[in-house]
Amino acid sequence: MKNLFLILILIQFNNKLLSQNQIDCFAINPKIGPAFSVDGGEEQPVIGLGINVLKNKFLYSLDYLGHDKLGALILNHPSQNQLGLLMGKYHGERYFRFQYQAGLSIIWGEFPNPGSSNPWIGGGSSGSSFFTVGAVSKVGFKYIPLKNLSVGIDFQINLNTVKTLYMPMFSIEIGKLRNAIESHNND
Repeated sequence: MKNLFLILILIQFNNKLLSQNQIDCFAINPKIGPAFSVDGGEEQPVIGLGINVLKNKFLYSLDYLGHDKLGALILNHPSQNQLGLLMGKYHGERYFRFQYQAGLSIIWGEFPNPGSSNPWIGGGSSGSSFFTVGAVSKVGFKYIPLKNLSVGIDFQINLNTVKTLYMPMFSIEIGKLRNAIESHNND
C-alpha cells in the first residue's frame, strides 16, 4: 500500500500529462544490453521493452527489463524481472535527443545459490527468491533519422536493498518521435 501511495504522489506532483488532452509523441522501446552488479557479481544479459509518452518536454515511461532470460529459457537458470515507472525531461526536437528520468521500480525473481550446480535443459535449479522496491534513474542519447524511428544508448541504474544494478543498453524506439522537419528555402 505504501508503494502505491508513493506512485500516486509522484503522478500528482507532475500533472502536465494529466491536464492535457493529447500527447506529442508515443513510442515502443525495445532494448538490450548487459547488467552489472555494484558488488562485483556476474554480468547478466538484459532484454526489455518500454512504452514512452512525450508531452511538453516531459517524458513518461513504463519499462520492463528481464535479466538473464535466455539462460532461464534454455538452461533453466534463475532470472530476475524489473518493472519501472519513470518521469523526466528531454531536450532535442530534430535529429538528436538527450533525455533523463527517475522513478520507482519493483524487482522480483531468483538469484542462484552459491555452490549450486548449473543444470542442463529441463533440469532443476535452486535459487533464493526475492521481491523489493527500488529507485531507478536513466539517461539516454538518441539519434532520430526518421520521424518514427530512433536508435540510441540508455544508461540505467537501479538502487535497491537486494542488488544494485547498472545497465548500459542499446535502444530502438518505434513510434511517433517528432514532427516532420521542413526545409526553409530563402526564395
